[in-house]
Amino acid sequence: MKAGTKVLIQRDEKKYPARGTWKQFRGKKGVITCINTDEFGVSFAPGGGNTDAYFKGYELTERK
Repeated sequence: MKAGTKVLIQRDEKKYPARGTWKQFRGKKGVITCINTDEFGVSFAPGGGNTDAYFKGYELTERK
């Protein structure tokens, strides 16, 4: 995945149980805005924009 890729926020909750604020992001659609060493910055605004939250690679699914 690279910046500008459209993603869906989801993960295997049997392997990675939901805790804390995860529930508010489950099922949201966004765009990758930046990439750190092991995390992807995602914007939920239409057309991208500022990074709203950071996610691990296993929490994102590329969408078309």
